[in-house]
Amino acid sequence: MSYLALYRQFRPKNFDEVIAQNHIVETLRHQVQNGTISHAYLFCGTRGTGKTSCAKIFAKAVNCLHPKNGSPCGECDVCKAIDAGGNFDIMEIDAASNNRVDEIRDLREKINYLPSVGKYKVYIIDEVHMLTDSAFNALLKTLEEPPSHVIFVLATTEPEKLPATILSRCMRFDFKLVGIDALTKQLKKVFDQTQTSYDEKALELIAKAGNGSVRDTLSVAEMCKAFCGGNITYNAVQECLGLTDNKTLFDIAMAVAKKDGGTILQRVDELYNLGKNMNTLLGDICDFFNNVLTIKLAIGYNLNVPQNVLDYYKEVANLCDVKYLVDILKSLAESMAQIKFCYNEKVFAETALLGLFYNNNFEFENIKQRLTVIESGQVIINQNVQDDKKKLNLVQDETKSNIVNDNLPNSFFENTNLSQQTDIAKTIFGELIGYIRQSGEMMLFAGLQDVIKVAIQDNSFEFECKTQDIVNMILEHKNLITKFLKDNHNISSIQTKIYVDENLQKIEKLKELLDGKLEIKD
Repeated sequence: MSYLALYRQFRPKNFDEVIAQNHIVETLRHQVQNGTISHAYLFCGTRGTGKTSCAKIFAKAVNCLHPKNGSPCGECDVCKAIDAGGNFDIMEIDAASNNRVDEIRDLREKINYLPSVGKYKVYIIDEVHMLTDSAFNALLKTLEEPPSHVIFVLATTEPEKLPATILSRCMRFDFKLVGIDALTKQLKKVFDQTQTSYDEKALELIAKAGNGSVRDTLSVAEMCKAFCGGNITYNAVQECLGLTDNKTLFDIAMAVAKKDGGTILQRVDELYNLGKNMNTLLGDICDFFNNVLTIKLAIGYNLNVPQNVLDYYKEVANLCDVKYLVDILKSLAESMAQIKFCYNEKVFAETALLGLFYNNNFEFENIKQRLTVIESGQVIINQNVQDDKKKLNLVQDETKSNIVNDNLPNSFFENTNLSQQTDIAKTIFGELIGYIRQSGEMMLFAGLQDVIKVAIQDNSFEFECKTQDIVNMILEHKNLITKFLKDNHNISSIQTKIYVDENLQKIEKLKELLDGKLEIKD
């Protein structure tokens, strides 16, 4: 006997062998047991989920002489004849190649003949969505009121293409994708029966490659079996499937976490020279970061990966917060959808990975995080001119939280000393930053984070800055700043001080008059 592919050798022969479709199997069992057989069924679902297999099992079950628990016995003459392909009461039609109206008319004439052996004639029409409109119209009346000895089973991967008139005449069953655990269990059964040794982690890798399809999973398993010989290992499966090895994925993920663009370019170039598909690479990296996010959020969850790979995930998880990981996954998913339209996939993949941190949107998110701290009442301002990395955390008094909405009188600062005025200035500065952010001036918002010190002098708000660039930015937006200060705190001018080499070099005082004009005093 010639060799049969694994998915043909292990095609289920009764309902007990069908994987992960219990909601369908139990319904069909009960109908066979109770004799409540419908005249037309529609089996929908993606490839390799058991549509045609269930149709054949059901066809045997309704004709079986001694069904067991609603499932064919497999031992009677009818079951044996069907398994051998010698029973003409069960007709399997490929609608992709028999989709014309003449062929449906021919079928309508043949269904009037009684079954030769069993109780029913069962017509299994695979890929029924391929029928032409005229063929569907020719099938309508027969599908609605077929002879009592005829059962139709329609199978399709695209039910949305079927006319509503067809859908309404059938009992519909939707086949779901098969989970990793169920596929792994089936692979163990297959390899045990074929006397093939295996690593359980490798089976899970094969199951993931099957994407929920039993047939695809067994096809991948057969390829890995041929590649690995008698021993299927995790690393061998990775190599066979063209997956990126975990160490390389770890290097790229760490480079993303540390914003190391050079390492990313180097690793991608190495993989490209080895013939690595760039879309697959992005998918592998996406899976890697998805597992890192799982480690971060689902503490204690078993990912069923080797310990060294789990250590890789944990090390990257320690460097990335949840928000950043979510942004990475979203960006990678978008890139995977676009790369197939790109002429140079290598450059696209490189820029997609570099864009995970060399990206205005990501920088904007960092700014938003800094603002969250400020708006929560903790304003951080540079306090030491020699080392602007030393900062002072100031907690805003809750009683002043609504100060931005109040117009303070001119006498507000009259009886306060310099220290008190500085504290008030810091509070107002925090409110100003929130106001600037709401106005949409994000460059100014970012620039104000580098102000060294703020104070109030002679009813003028004073900014002390270390660079001319920050001063220029403040002066470019002086009208916006003074409007906030006048409207909310009755302060009518701003003043900037510039420090160069630790010394105060220049003072500019800007006075905003009530008529809107600007007066500059040295």
